[in-house]
Amino acid sequence: MSVPISKLGRRRLAGARVTDSEQDPTAQLQTILEHVTQGIAMFDNGHRLIVWNRRLQDMLSVSKTQLSRARTLEGLIRFMGERGDFGTNADAIEEIVQEHIAARDDPYVAERMLPDGRILEFRRNPLARGAYVVIYTDVSERRHTEYLLQDSTRELRAMLEKAPVALAVIGQEDGALKHVNARFRALFGLSAAKNPEAMPLNRYVSDDDQKRILSAQADRRSVDFEAAVRRADGSELWVLISSVRYVFDWEPATLTSFHDISDRRRAEACLQEELDRKRAELGEARTLQLQLAPPPLRERVGDLSISVDVLLEPAKEVGGDLVDHFRVAESLVVIVLGDVSNKGAGAALVMARAHSLIRGIAARPDAEDLFRAPEKAVRLVNAALAKDNPTCMFLTLLLASFDAESGQLAYVRAGHIPPFLRRAQGGMERLAGSGGMPLGIMEDAAHESGAVRLLCGDRLLIVTDGITEAADPADAQFGEARVEAFLSTIAPGESQPLTRLVETVRAFEAGRPAFDDVAAVCMEIADARSA
Repeated sequence: MSVPISKLGRRRLAGARVTDSEQDPTAQLQTILEHVTQGIAMFDNGHRLIVWNRRLQDMLSVSKTQLSRARTLEGLIRFMGERGDFGTNADAIEEIVQEHIAARDDPYVAERMLPDGRILEFRRNPLARGAYVVIYTDVSERRHTEYLLQDSTRELRAMLEKAPVALAVIGQEDGALKHVNARFRALFGLSAAKNPEAMPLNRYVSDDDQKRILSAQADRRSVDFEAAVRRADGSELWVLISSVRYVFDWEPATLTSFHDISDRRRAEACLQEELDRKRAELGEARTLQLQLAPPPLRERVGDLSISVDVLLEPAKEVGGDLVDHFRVAESLVVIVLGDVSNKGAGAALVMARAHSLIRGIAARPDAEDLFRAPEKAVRLVNAALAKDNPTCMFLTLLLASFDAESGQLAYVRAGHIPPFLRRAQGGMERLAGSGGMPLGIMEDAAHESGAVRLLCGDRLLIVTDGITEAADPADAQFGEARVEAFLSTIAPGESQPLTRLVETVRAFEAGRPAFDDVAAVCMEIADARSA
């Protein structure tokens, strides 16, 4: 600090108590002021400059001599005006001078930008007995930051306004709309002149949805959900709402977008309606298909009691497995089990066609002759399926006829899994001989029949690959060995053994969805005279 000592002399500050070891109070003040970051100047009640610090000289770019010559606050302000600190307009300079020196008993604050771009704050505060102090503070960094922020805010608002999606800034504290863009106004049918803060958000979204939007604040994450919202006219639309944490005008908020998904929701509703209709139709088709499977057979034919149990479970709504049994003449029982090469509605239609063909043959006058030599019936079915088969679907088939008078079972195995035969004494056989290729591939394909004699206590089990190829979570298959093991557990006269079989298969799959249709036929021969 530089002080004109000649004018101050050795005067002590009024009321101060000093000792010989103390410094002059003015020197003490000088030392203090030199450590202050602002530029400071003190004036007495005669407006004379009595003390200042070096920071003032640096900030104002004035020398000690220039300050001494200025002598008063008015002189200092005029000096700076004359050198161009306040521009070149003389009237404006005079006005600025008068503002700085007027009413010096009252506080006064002003800011100005220097030619070099610095911004100085001038603050004049009164002291006791008419003296006053002037403090210059460099506020350049703070003001430039504020200007940049203001520019940034203006640019941000412009960007929000031009965004191609409806946007709203929602305050964290009060949940009020702080800013909305043109797309938001158009989406909700709002006037362009209406102040956002006069538009309560809960007028357009439900209270629960408003809480979900604001939860992006508390959870420090984005929130995305679909909801029905209301327009200004009360009509409703569906939107996808996405909100994220945000800072707007130095306040915590959420930036929330609203995407109109009404068209998509309508399309989904129509699609769901169509899907429900298709499911209903498929449900009816499933019911009709299951009705094609005959009920269990419990009949006495001559001296024999014949029991036939059936199982049919499509993997989808409808499937391609075929199960049937019926009587031809007095003593001939026909058993049919087939598996179409595909699944679903197409396979179900092929299955229904094959079923119709077989039942049509059963209605012919020569049906007994055709089924006693089952290769004849198979030849007719194959020719019909192969003749008009644009999808190239084929059918594996096991067609067998049992003559209760002779005990002979004649069968054709057209590409099907060999049936399992468990003798009354406990032996296990597979009917793996005779047969031919699956049906529907070649119109003139040849098929041969085989024959085996069944005795009282024998049990025949025929299955589709939906049972043998059922897989557990480790992709291990149920396999034919497990089918043989299950057949050994069927008790004589058991009423519904195939229900237990499918339960065993489902337990093996351990919750995995069925990959294929499941069908089976189990026939047991018993002595009717001992019943």
